[in-house]
Amino acid sequence: MTDDDGRQQDRARREPKTAVARSGPPGRRFGDDEISRILQTAAELEERSHALTLDSSRGLTLEELRQVAQEAGIDPRFVDVAASHLSSPVERQVSRLAGGAYMWHFQSQVDGEIRDVDRDRILQAIRSVIGQKGELADVFGRMEWSHDEGSGPVIIGISSRDGRTEIDVSATKSTEAGIIHALGISFGGIFGGAALAGLLGVSGAWALPLVGMMGAVSYGVTRLGWRMRSAWWERRLRLVIERVSSIAQDVG
Repeated sequence: MTDDDGRQQDRARREPKTAVARSGPPGRRFGDDEISRILQTAAELEERSHALTLDSSRGLTLEELRQVAQEAGIDPRFVDVAASHLSSPVERQVSRLAGGAYMWHFQSQVDGEIRDVDRDRILQAIRSVIGQKGELADVFGRMEWSHDEGSGPVIIGISSRDGRTEIDVSATKSTEAGIIHALGISFGGIFGGAALAGLLGVSGAWALPLVGMMGAVSYGVTRLGWRMRSAWWERRLRLVIERVSSIAQDVG
């Protein structure tokens, strides 16, 4: 290696490296106006990046989220819709024995009003999410959808006034939880125990401990199953609020 090659390598190691890819023809020369705009934009991008990095440790306000969305080309009103969905409080009644919640109550208020022409859209949205037919009725000055196919009722109330819409969603699935546990534990214990006894070649009173053991195993499996089913119901109910809110805010 010559002395010139060594000097070039040393110079290359001393030069600062950057992870930003250069764009455009390498030989292009920029005019004064272009230089001014490029440097101004670069400074704004650096300042914005620094601000977002600092804000990430403390979060962003709703107004800051709107600004970020607008700069990204997203309509800020969709930020309001998404934020209202996320902030919808929920009251749950949880059974430790069952392994999850069996009763939910959501309340949400959003800007915008439901019009009479929106009734069909609302009914279709509710049916598509819940998977049950039901009908909309006017009850005490609000639209109400309710249905109970035997596993527990789901009731959705919607009322609009003064430019605001209130959505009230409640469901009780204690009957469904009871049926799942009763069938899962009994069938799992009896048939599982009988199958295990046959496999081990025991019968009579000797098979009873095996039935009890398989019943305990079935309870654990059923408890996990209801926890998953309970989470599924909560997601469905939240999705109903999102769909109705989108219609009220005319973004759906």
